[in-house]
Amino acid sequence: MTRPSYTRLAEFRKQYPGLEIVLFPSYEFGGQELPENEIAAFVSGYGLPTDGDGCTLMSPVKVNPGGDPVWAYIRSVFPGNVAWNFGCWALFDAEGNPVGRFGGRELDQLSDKVSALV
Repeated sequence: MTRPSYTRLAEFRKQYPGLEIVLFPSYEFGGQELPENEIAAFVSGYGLPTDGDGCTLMSPVKVNPGGDPVWAYIRSVFPGNVAWNFGCWALFDAEGNPVGRFGGRELDQLSDKVSALV
């Protein structure tokens, strides 16, 4: 899912200039994530700059219970743990209201929701 996910997010960024993408790497999923100092270059290699200009890369966090407060909020609005890397896409509108949670293979549905918001 790495290549299609980052490629699709880069397409979203170009297609929807006002969209802000926030990436939360996590080491919870079988140690699949790169070391923190390598993540930004890796993501940028798929056309998704992580310098805050439409996409911000956060430091690695724990996304399931006992972890990051942002993810605690996402799980309170959209119940359920995240099962694996790219296993959850949370979408919020421009005012910060939760719109939906999508599974890792639901990028088409996510795209439909994003296009309906802009």
